[in-house]
Amino acid sequence: MLFPLSRMLPRPSGIVALLTDFGSRDPYVGLWKGMLLRAHPKAVMLDLAHDVEARDVALAAFFLGAAIGRFPTGTTFVAVVDPSSAKTRRTLAVVAHDCYWIGPDNGVLGEVMTGVEFEIRHVDFERLGLGAHARSYLGRDAYAPLCGGLAGGRFGYAALGPQCADPVRLPPLLGGPPRVIYVDGHGNLVTNVRAQVIPTLRNLVIGGRSVPVRGHCSDVPPGSLVAIVDSWDLVEIAENQGSAAATLRLGRGAPVALENGSA
Repeated sequence: MLFPLSRMLPRPSGIVALLTDFGSRDPYVGLWKGMLLRAHPKAVMLDLAHDVEARDVALAAFFLGAAIGRFPTGTTFVAVVDPSSAKTRRTLAVVAHDCYWIGPDNGVLGEVMTGVEFEIRHVDFERLGLGAHARSYLGRDAYAPLCGGLAGGRFGYAALGPQCADPVRLPPLLGGPPRVIYVDGHGNLVTNVRAQVIPTLRNLVIGGRSVPVRGHCSDVPPGSLVAIVDSWDLVEIAENQGSAAATLRLGRGAPVALENGSA
């Protein structure tokens, strides 16, 4: 749902939240932040995540969706996931949820454009005087100064480039049949079953095992599986003092069934 340019735009807060698949082993994140600070020395930088599996655009879109409504108004989000696509695809800037969202046109911004009013701009780096020396590292040499300029007020949103009406869209992870969509660092199996079904849900069935729904992990004995509502407002399968993923030997894509309720 595109809204007219006359709509009031949020004032940039100076906060920049970064989501990448760079990992933590290499200096890429640090170099990116250095370039950002060159463009906006007073920027407040926050790390959303840097260990997204390489080129996992759908998961990155899900992570961005989880950030909606949880950051201050005027935050600038940037997703540099599957950075190789930044050289071959357009770069998009979206205003939605009273924040700014920047990323390659590979579907990573899809979740933030779902069910709300938004506007999209195709970023014109040449017009902005950015990225002239970018080679393989467009995320560092162009995205970082772009975000710094937007967050610091050097660039107005409307000046970033022409409007775009045909962004790439990917099927959302939350769509489709009940299944595991993400395994977190504790081995918890996050499903696409929404918290709203909890009042009618007694058990979740996965891998041939019936897992009871409870309020907290501690409501079952150590080593037992339990289904709870997590910080994503989704139902996840956890093991008290253990790893549900290791115990069940299951991961992303594993189907789940609902007992005494439906999604």
